[in-house]
Amino acid sequence: MEDQNFINFKKTRDLGAMISDTIKFLSVEWKPFLGTIIKISIVPVIIAICAVIYFFMTFSDFFVRLADFEENGSFNDLNFSQIFLPLLIFICSYIVAYALMTVSSLAYIKSYISNKGVVNYDEVQKTTQDKFWTYIGLFILVAIIVGFGMIFCILPGVYFAVVLSLSICLVVFKNNGVLDAVSDSFSFIKGHWWETFGILLVIQILIGILGFFAGLPASIYQGADMTTILEGQDPSELLNSFGDPIYLTLVGISYLINFILYLVSTVVIVFIYYDIKEQKNPTSGMINEIGVY
Repeated sequence: MEDQNFINFKKTRDLGAMISDTIKFLSVEWKPFLGTIIKISIVPVIIAICAVIYFFMTFSDFFVRLADFEENGSFNDLNFSQIFLPLLIFICSYIVAYALMTVSSLAYIKSYISNKGVVNYDEVQKTTQDKFWTYIGLFILVAIIVGFGMIFCILPGVYFAVVLSLSICLVVFKNNGVLDAVSDSFSFIKGHWWETFGILLVIQILIGILGFFAGLPASIYQGADMTTILEGQDPSELLNSFGDPIYLTLVGISYLINFILYLVSTVVIVFIYYDIKEQKNPTSGMINEIGVY
C-alpha cells in the first residue's frame, strides 16, 4: 500500500504547489533526507567552511600588510600567494561540497520516486559516486557558458543560466553525459523558459532573504566591533576585525545554514523538471511506474 505521505513528483504544478509540496517533502523527509546528505558530504562541507574561515583570516592579515606597504613602500612582507592560495582552496572545496550535496540530494529523490517513498541508501551512494565527476565537468562547462554570456550585456548569461539550471536533472534522471545534458537542456526547456525563470527567481529571492537573516548575527557583531574600533582605537585595527574568532564562528554558522538552504532550491529544481516533463508528455507519470526516466 502506497504511503499517504508520498509526494508524487511526476505531475504538473504551479508555483504555489511547488512551494507547498517542497515544504511538505522536506517536513516529512527532512530527517532521512538531511541525514543521507550529511553522511555523504559532511566532510567536504566542513572542509569548505574551514576554508572560508581560513580565507577570512588570511584576507585580514594580507590587507594589514598591504596597508603597511602603502605607508612604507616595501614589498618585503607582501606576499600575494598568501591570499591567492586560500582563495583557490576556498573555491575548490566549495565546488566539491556543492557537487556532493547536489548529486546526493537528486540521487535521494531518484531513489524516493523509484521505490515509492522508500529510499535505498546504497542506491543513493552509488548514484552519487557514478555522477560526481560528471557533475564537476558539467559545472565547469556551465560556468564557462554562463560566464561567457554575462560578458555580453548580462542578459545572455541569465538566459543560459535558466536553461542550464535543469541540466543536472538530465544527468541524474536520464543518465546523460555532460555534452548531452547541455545540448538537451535547450530543447527540454523550449517553451517553458519564462515560467522556469519566474519560479527560480521567486525561490532564489526567498532563499536569499533567509540567507540574509542567517548572516545577520555576523554582520551585527562586526558592525559593533568596527564602531568600537573607529571610536576609540587605531583605525588600522579595522582590518583585524575580520580575524576575530567570534566573528569567524558566526560566519561559519551562516555558511552552514546557507548549505542547508541550498537543498531547498535543489528540490524545487526537480519539481520544475518533472512539471515540464509532464507538460510535454502527460502520460509519463502513469506509464513509467518502475524506475525514473
